[in-house]
Amino acid sequence: MRIQSIYRRIWGRCHANGGTEGVKYHHRRNSPCPTLTRRSTALQLRGYTCSRSTFDHDPGRTMNSKSGKTYIVNDQPTERDALDFTPYVETLADIIQTGNTPLTIGVFGGWGSGKTSLMRMVKNGIPDSDYKGLPKDYTVAWFDAWKYDKEETLWRAFLLNVLFAVEQKSGETEELKTLKTMLYRGLEFEKTGGVTIDLAKLGAKVAEGAVQIGLSFIPPLKTLAEMAKELQKSGVGNIEGAFENSIQRERSKIYAEQVRSLEQFQEKFATLIQSYISPNRLVVFVDDLDRCLPEKAIQVLEAIKLFLDVQDCVFVLGIDQDVIARGIEMKYKDVKDKKDADGKPHFTIEGIKYLEKIIQLPFQIPPVIQDDMSAFVEGLSGDWPHAECHHVFAEGLGDNPRNIKRTVNTFLMLSKLAEKRKERLKETVKPIRLAKVVAIQAVHPDLFNLLLKEEPRYLRELEEYYRAESSQERKMEKGGESPSPIGRGQGEGAGEEIAATRIEPPPALAPFLSQRGIAAVRRILTMQHKSGGEEANFAGLSTDELKVYFTLTRSVEAPQAAPAVEAARLVFEPQMIRIPAGKFLMGSTKEQAAQAIKDGADKDWVQNEQPQHTVELSEYSIGKYPITNREYQAFLREAKYSPPRGWDGDQFPADKGSHPVVNVSWNDASAYCKWLSEKTKKNYRLPTEAEWEKAARGEDGRIYPWGNNFDPKKANTAESKVGDTTDVGKFSSNDPAQSGDSPYGCADMAGNVWEWCNDWFDQKEYKNRADKITKDPQSPQKGDVRVLRGGSFYGHRWSARCADRNGYDPDSSYLNRGFRVASSPINTFDI
Repeated sequence: MRIQSIYRRIWGRCHANGGTEGVKYHHRRNSPCPTLTRRSTALQLRGYTCSRSTFDHDPGRTMNSKSGKTYIVNDQPTERDALDFTPYVETLADIIQTGNTPLTIGVFGGWGSGKTSLMRMVKNGIPDSDYKGLPKDYTVAWFDAWKYDKEETLWRAFLLNVLFAVEQKSGETEELKTLKTMLYRGLEFEKTGGVTIDLAKLGAKVAEGAVQIGLSFIPPLKTLAEMAKELQKSGVGNIEGAFENSIQRERSKIYAEQVRSLEQFQEKFATLIQSYISPNRLVVFVDDLDRCLPEKAIQVLEAIKLFLDVQDCVFVLGIDQDVIARGIEMKYKDVKDKKDADGKPHFTIEGIKYLEKIIQLPFQIPPVIQDDMSAFVEGLSGDWPHAECHHVFAEGLGDNPRNIKRTVNTFLMLSKLAEKRKERLKETVKPIRLAKVVAIQAVHPDLFNLLLKEEPRYLRELEEYYRAESSQERKMEKGGESPSPIGRGQGEGAGEEIAATRIEPPPALAPFLSQRGIAAVRRILTMQHKSGGEEANFAGLSTDELKVYFTLTRSVEAPQAAPAVEAARLVFEPQMIRIPAGKFLMGSTKEQAAQAIKDGADKDWVQNEQPQHTVELSEYSIGKYPITNREYQAFLREAKYSPPRGWDGDQFPADKGSHPVVNVSWNDASAYCKWLSEKTKKNYRLPTEAEWEKAARGEDGRIYPWGNNFDPKKANTAESKVGDTTDVGKFSSNDPAQSGDSPYGCADMAGNVWEWCNDWFDQKEYKNRADKITKDPQSPQKGDVRVLRGGSFYGHRWSARCADRNGYDPDSSYLNRGFRVASSPINTFDI
């Protein structure tokens, strides 16, 4: 009876979040909800949420009962698909129904990323869609692990939850009773002990304090104390050791009996599933496991593997992979690496690998598409004070729904506060401006605190700086390929104009412009508004007018930024290719130049790569690939160097770790080479123009790295229609006929990004080398622009020719410029 009572109590708490049909529970009160009314498919609730498959709820709004307007957004999971999860939900549901079992699926994502909502959609279906949930003949359980974190053994509460779900299909059977008894048999031993003590081994006398041995599983100390009093008249030597050894042996017997009982659990559970569930399936959803103490979370994972890993069972775990992995490593931190005789480690506990043994199918919550995020944020409130406010949060706050809801709540409250104080604030506080300040407070608290405590005017100046920078970039984009001050049609002279109008940020802001969160600030301050910028931007506001926003905003605490995931170990040294000493043909023949002009190249510009001549180079090495974002990140972090545009502090753009770094100047590239040389004690530098060309075309004077005929499948140029950088090596192949690599195996030397070379650009240099062999040509001693080679995703095929030459101001950077490194046995070149 006691077992049944505890069992029913545990299920009663869980049933409110996903039990059987027909019972209505309110999430927070755990009591029947009087406001619910059933309808055939879904229930529309205002201010309540319910997880039953026959109910639906509002997507997280708390309503004002008098006006019907939304003031505060709640943080309850939703079954309304505002983030276009439907394709993922349907795919997971299909896998649950057709995948080989036993199967454990991990739904990975950070806190607040939407894991619970997605799993509820898989379980219950999506209103107003074709997917109506898992088949009705499936047995489904939902376990909110965090609610049972206070239980002494979380794994036991989890197993009972699963057994009760099975009971809904099988009824109260003898098999179920046996399984429950097995679980509680171990509990009885742990609670009451079952300990016997061999008094004959204790000797003739025991001190009254000898019973304080500190073994928590033994009977109450009062009992042993009374026993000790009876033995006081006797005497013994080492009574404490004998007493402890006697109890320890009995403890081992108890443990062995418990283990035998649990070993039988899986066998009986498998039989139960085959008898009452198969050929259908038992599907168990486990949520909030990453919010439990690490040792208890691991109990549940191990219980799935040890006791429930049987045919026709599917487990879906919503967890933050990194949190659980760290918890695993914390629990097993005392398990040190063991070493063989030769000193090599052969055993270790790594959190991610441990998870891989339990979870067969990992599924990462996908990033939210911008249009979907905009619709999601707009739907959070029916009372936006301005039609464009939601765009600020959609574009500036990332893709974590929980963080967005918290920030929107802050804005709605402050907006309402400003309205209540309208006599004083009505003409000053504009909704879009307030939304921007609140968003900046959320994404970059350090910068916000500086603006609040030091100089609010810095916000106006920062906006001016970013808007000027964006305007310059748009001018470049309209001109096509990156403009050059020494030629190239529409781009001619653009460099000087841009340099003359360049705006610098206030020096006090410099430390903040390389911190995480600054990329979001830039997006917020450079947004384009349909209604114009008069009431959306900060230009023209006085310091006092700016102070009003910060005075209003400081009344709330800034939402905490999501914890950063520690980056993987960085690879500092690029992969290099050795280029042997020898001669090669540099520049273009008359025929090659004529064909380039026919294809679209500028006639005057092609003259700079003529005549073709012979150059002899000493042995050197050059990077197989351009320097990637991940490689450049190591330099930024250690050297405390300013990040390129488009980075968020020391974080490169999402999913571009293996793309070439861009928006770097010649000076930036040289600083990287200097750092890499100091880091590795080797001689790294930018390649000379001649070194770059030989590595790209080999010795025979070919037009492209692979031959004389252009192939858009072998290079990332405008003809390839990619429109952005790609992973380095994307156009490489083991099949020489399909590869875009050079004769030496260097990748991406045609297209992807322009690459800085060491040399100053000299239009006359080639003519000076005619009719002679030049050995190891040196860069001119001075010049105005540095050489760029290779073309880019932005340019056409004629600029991706091995002989094509470009040049630009060494201080300048652009979204299609990067670099690769070279090295030589001695420091021959001054960079």
